[in-house]
Amino acid sequence: MDFSCFLSGMIRICTEPVLLFFWWKKKHARLFPALAALIVCFPVFMIANGIRNGFAHDEFYAAYLKQGLLYGIFEESAKFLMLRFALESYDSRKDAVTYGLGHGWLESFFAGLSCFGLIGSGNAAPDILLVNLWSAIEGALSVAALTVIIFYGIRTGRSKITLPAVILIHAFSNAFMGIFRFSTPIVIGVMTPVCAAVCYAAYRCWKALEDPYGDEY
Repeated sequence: MDFSCFLSGMIRICTEPVLLFFWWKKKHARLFPALAALIVCFPVFMIANGIRNGFAHDEFYAAYLKQGLLYGIFEESAKFLMLRFALESYDSRKDAVTYGLGHGWLESFFAGLSCFGLIGSGNAAPDILLVNLWSAIEGALSVAALTVIIFYGIRTGRSKITLPAVILIHAFSNAFMGIFRFSTPIVIGVMTPVCAAVCYAAYRCWKALEDPYGDEY
């Protein structure tokens, strides 16, 4: 079981960096947006965590719903503000994917540390490896897909639709996985098709922004 904890931690910590490496190597993507996202995530998560700690936890469902909406607003709004105003020169679809992976890595990093913390404790769940393998893949795909949708809204002037949409998707995902954390089959069974739907929407947005006459950086 300790090896499963170690392997789970390595998977969570390494997934986004490995994906970024191949994204850079195969697609010649620029890596600075990932670094910018990582830097911005620190204050965003700190502020959101501070607000969350002030929530009353006497109502189980309400607490997770409020938490989901809180992180949805903070994380997706931060992505929008960075892509819209701070990274104007990083304006390709590939930059959006890079930014999304960088944004997602911080949370994955701390999840990996939590896995390492279970080594030798005897408290690790039997399915820890399966859960973290799925979480690593689903998390990386979802965060990149939602960022592409935000980028699409910025490029097409439809942010009034896309930004609230991704906030609500993020809020639902966060709340659902918290409420049903006791059941891996429920979480995976519901969130896998949700992730697939988000990825398909992102693919449509990606294709809609394709310029057959342009050389995207």
